[in-house]
Amino acid sequence: YALSSQRRPSLDTSGGFVDLVEGKLSTDEVQRIEFAGGGGGFTLVNGDEGWIVENHFGAPANLNKIRTLLGNLESFTGELRSDEAGVLASYALDDSSAYRLTIDDRVDLLIGKQAGSGCFVRMGNSDRVYVTDHNFLSDFGLWGDERKAAEVSSWVDLLAFQVTREDVTRVVIEGEETVTLDRELIVSEEAEEEAEESEVPAASVGDNYEWRINSDFIGSRSKGDAILSSLVSVRARDVLARGENPEGSGLDDPDRVTVTVDAAEDLVLLFGGPIEEMTGQVWFRVEGQDLVWAVPEYVKNNLFKTADELRAE
Repeated sequence: YALSSQRRPSLDTSGGFVDLVEGKLSTDEVQRIEFAGGGGGFTLVNGDEGWIVENHFGAPANLNKIRTLLGNLESFTGELRSDEAGVLASYALDDSSAYRLTIDDRVDLLIGKQAGSGCFVRMGNSDRVYVTDHNFLSDFGLWGDERKAAEVSSWVDLLAFQVTREDVTRVVIEGEETVTLDRELIVSEEAEEEAEESEVPAASVGDNYEWRINSDFIGSRSKGDAILSSLVSVRARDVLARGENPEGSGLDDPDRVTVTVDAAEDLVLLFGGPIEEMTGQVWFRVEGQDLVWAVPEYVKNNLFKTADELRAE
């Protein structure tokens, strides 16, 4: 029994499942992730300000997707299918067909065809083909047998602008006309008297407020809130540039939305014209920031209202 146990072959030659990546992969410790194939590719870098897509305008990377990918690599196993170099092409694992995923000096994984719920893979220094229990093609938005390039935009953190809803006290819209929405606290006479006696503000805005339009009239609460909902979290389709405004973007003479936060800080959103090659998208940037984004046109349409459109019905 002892002799037979010593002579037992390792799992990867006997056809069992083996772990193909050793140890833990942490977003804090990993420094560089590269993915190439299908005529394209991208590089994710862990820099001083967090994860970025290095070759896509230095856009912020989607940290949740990176964590998911690293977690899948930590836990996936493979079962041996072949160790013959001559058949690599049939698995789409020859150098000209395979996708290549490298992570620092710890992972060098070539990814071939899908196989059921998994896919065929091999390590960069080996001809051994394994079928995995996880489909790494799906992590990169790749399906079917066509070996196309992965979309880098899916690895970008597409949150172009965000502000805390409760902190917004004023919104100024400068489009066809200038419209100012002031969020005013509704305080009862009794609360005002108590506040004067105690020298303590009656209350925070909370949910007890109304929208005053152009210092003139009280507008529709629901319509004012709809504008607030559209601007507190602006999600983009992609990052299109860094630094200079692209020619023809309209960002040199944009429509503007100024958001006042805590009655002190102004944040300015700049909206340009339609993007010709991206139907339903418009140019966008935050004043003072480098990145230029593509955001859905409906975001702009939801924000730019006239004063009359904000009247209560």
